[in-house]
Amino acid sequence: MFIDPRHLEHLAVIVEAETLHEAAGIIGTSQPALSRMIKTLEARIGLALFERDSKPHKPTRIALELADQGKAIRSAQLRARECVQFVAQGNSGVLKLGVPPFLCRRLVSEAVAKFVSERSVAHIELVPDYFSGLQDRLVQNVIDIIIAPSKHVDHRNAQLQLEPLFEDINVVVGRAGHPLFRTKEISGSDLSDVTWIGHSDSSVLRYDMETALKLMGVNHMHLAFQSGSADAIIEVLRNTDFLTILPRYAMSADRSDGLEIAPVDLPNAVQIVCMITLAGRGDSELKSDFKAHLRTYVAARNMQTGLQT
Repeated sequence: MFIDPRHLEHLAVIVEAETLHEAAGIIGTSQPALSRMIKTLEARIGLALFERDSKPHKPTRIALELADQGKAIRSAQLRARECVQFVAQGNSGVLKLGVPPFLCRRLVSEAVAKFVSERSVAHIELVPDYFSGLQDRLVQNVIDIIIAPSKHVDHRNAQLQLEPLFEDINVVVGRAGHPLFRTKEISGSDLSDVTWIGHSDSSVLRYDMETALKLMGVNHMHLAFQSGSADAIIEVLRNTDFLTILPRYAMSADRSDGLEIAPVDLPNAVQIVCMITLAGRGDSELKSDFKAHLRTYVAARNMQTGLQT
């Protein structure tokens, strides 16, 4: 069965716009032309794309799935134009990396800085977001690689290919010299009396934090501040006695960030940070070079910090 890729792109616009009138304006065509396109596509697949008895017309499940494919096609075309433009300008191409905020702030941004300083013809774009949003972008070809912990990845998803980088743990963090950290052993009751900094509700780290504290007996976490910004959380940590839970890779190896790790072992803290790509999607020279660079960079950094590759 052949389906015109342009029909899928237009369907994606219709689903996003929610009305044929608005979609026609975005695409630059007429409303009757879009109606004919929908009927043609429905005849081709033998299924209805919209529920006709709803106002506005509600897309069916197959319409939503085909619209996702249309978004991927549209993203691929945009990426192709970007690559052509960069190569025409004498560059080696463009690479887009999706990274959770704290991993983006520390390790990946440092690795990217070293890579582009050694290879000035490359163009790297960092896209900070939480894993669910990054996975959508990966499938839609908006980004090339996700660099993130793998423990919340659905390993039954054959689309995703995981390449382990290093093993890390989550830790309780506060300002350097925090009075609680002078205690030889911190108990769950000690943590219950603490004021906490929370992460965004959509963050995997927020889920990990609440789960770990509940396992330690902290059933009511007093939050004074919450943010999806890594920089904002670090700044509040440095200037208060509040605590939070962070991955250890977010910490500066030389403590130059003014933070300190509490002497407490969190349950279920271990995680594997991976490079996540779509299976079957070939690697460009730039993509292969960066992956090799990141593996080398991480191995060297882990020798200094004690993290395990």
